[in-house]
Amino acid sequence: MTPRFENLSPAETAREIMCDLGEAARAVGVQFPSLRLDPHPVAGLGAPTHLIDTGRINLTTAMQMTDVFRAAVK
Repeated sequence: MTPRFENLSPAETAREIMCDLGEAARAVGVQFPSLRLDPHPVAGLGAPTHLIDTGRINLTTAMQMTDVFRAAVK
């Protein structure tokens, strides 16, 4: 984890990362329909792990994400 998150709780860290993801996605034209934290952290190795729910996406969003991913590997 980066120093930016050192003083945050796991839930606060997850929320910050979720916001970063939404901002980065919007910057490349992708809009997640219901970006949110999953309300139930899962048990991982050690502390609970929070999951980010990107929502069910429509075909347009799926195509936009595919284009972004393909452009990233070029």
